[in-house]
Amino acid sequence: MNILIITTEIGLDGGGMALACKRVVDILKKEHNVKVLSSIENPIYTVRGGINKSTENGIRMEYKLKQDSLAYKNVDVIIAFGGRFNGYYSAMLAENLCKRFILVLRGSDINIVKWSVDDNWYLRESIIRASKIVCLSNEMIRNVIRLCPIANGKTIIIPNEYDVDVVKFNFHNLSSTINIGTAASHLNEKKGVGNLIIMLKKFKEISKAEIYLNLVGEIDDDLLENYQNEVRAYNIEKNVRFLGYQLRESLREIMKDWDFYIQASVCEGHPNAIGESLQCGTGFISSKTGFIAETLQEQFKEFFFENFDPEVMANNLKALCCMPNLAERYQEAIGILKNNCAKEKIVREWLGLMSYSKSPQRDLDIENIVCVGLHDVMGNIHDSITTPINVFRNFVEYVAGKGYGICSMQNYLTKGKEDRKKWIVCTFDDGYKSLTRDALEILKKQRFTATVFICTGLIGKDNSWNNKDATLREHLDVNDIYLLAKEGWEIASHGVLHKNLLKLNDAEIEYELFESKQTLNQLVGNCNTYAYPYGAYNKFIRHCVEKYYEYAFTVDQGGTSMVVDKHQLKRYSITEIYKMLNQ
Repeated sequence: MNILIITTEIGLDGGGMALACKRVVDILKKEHNVKVLSSIENPIYTVRGGINKSTENGIRMEYKLKQDSLAYKNVDVIIAFGGRFNGYYSAMLAENLCKRFILVLRGSDINIVKWSVDDNWYLRESIIRASKIVCLSNEMIRNVIRLCPIANGKTIIIPNEYDVDVVKFNFHNLSSTINIGTAASHLNEKKGVGNLIIMLKKFKEISKAEIYLNLVGEIDDDLLENYQNEVRAYNIEKNVRFLGYQLRESLREIMKDWDFYIQASVCEGHPNAIGESLQCGTGFISSKTGFIAETLQEQFKEFFFENFDPEVMANNLKALCCMPNLAERYQEAIGILKNNCAKEKIVREWLGLMSYSKSPQRDLDIENIVCVGLHDVMGNIHDSITTPINVFRNFVEYVAGKGYGICSMQNYLTKGKEDRKKWIVCTFDDGYKSLTRDALEILKKQRFTATVFICTGLIGKDNSWNNKDATLREHLDVNDIYLLAKEGWEIASHGVLHKNLLKLNDAEIEYELFESKQTLNQLVGNCNTYAYPYGAYNKFIRHCVEKYYEYAFTVDQGGTSMVVDKHQLKRYSITEIYKMLNQ
């Protein structure tokens, strides 16, 4: 397979992302052809007069996109290593080439991105287009889904590799001298340096031990000056060492002289530095963020700060220094990390992720979806939204007799291309209670299922909202929904209150789409399918729906392919399907 990895950094002596990217490239090269591309724009000449900076950048990136589309047209998979604009550019290139797109997030690019309007937009668009999203922790996954609920079901955790033999720890002199440190290619407040300096001051107030804080990494001049001023103000100049940027091998030698590596970051994905410190026989204490905290904090509470208060951090560090059998505890932690992050396991997961090689175009290149669109099944009523029980029963039995099946959209998507030709998707809009009395039993007899589109704000209520319907109908209640889900039906969204989205403002549209999805996710799990109330939509509405749902149905008559548009799927009437089956 030809794999293209797009990243802003790669190498053994860069930051955590650069190192992780290098490791992944080395893994994939064992079985595939791998090329690495930077998302940083290629320079081209533009006339500077009469053109604003934004337009100029747009021209440059469009040039790069077209050049890269020609250069890498033979790739099978595109992987974005890192989010923000890097992820967005990768998604655009994958879309241009109609190739499978995998988004690999590293930590800050999702945990902090929610506070940046531009980065937020780039990431959301990347997530929508990704077939898989690789994260490092559950915290990252929660942030991904919070930003873009459609990502639910597309995320996977693949941690950084950790493979080391038993190492020797030595904590003999902690009562008299404590040597601690933190490191990054670029040190800043994300790493909690300010808090660490104050923590050092607080520690000296509660302990007689001499303590030294080593800060390894490049620090911007203005920030460095602020740190140095703070150190002088606290009278701890001799206790804080600014060691600047260090190559990775040099850093490992420096770490060997430390008692503890200190990770005070506000957020992390899976900090490589903690693993490297353990390989050097150096203990660690960390804030409760990222994969290592999620893996170890329940069993090793002493290794994690209770919160970010410098005084609390100082007390936590003091308590750690006084613990007996400290070396044995770290050896136990290493064993758990090895089980979860063994190199051979990480290799299997990455190679397994590549085993599905189909491009989106080929994967969705199926025959037209045949879908029947209904509302309610009850009695002998036959009107615009009601199908009589005997009509529906006869239809189901006729379909089964012809050797075809009826299923939900969710179930349809699990079937192979050839198998799909023998199945008809059945959908019910609005979610009326009579479905559990009549339609359910008729379909269940043939082992068939259906999709029902629920208005979450009408659950357990009646249809008095619909002044065009002369029949009083009850909507499904929560127990009804549980029953249908248990019987294999797909519970999908029809908004909150069956509002015409064309008549709502932006905030109201977001509420209808997000709140209904969130409610159904909580009730029955992943909700990825939507039906437009009244069939009302336009290009803007379709784009809004796309952010939250993978598939959307209109009320338009006909069949359609998901290749054409997964968010403008059409439906047939029972009469039209009879005609098709009689041909």
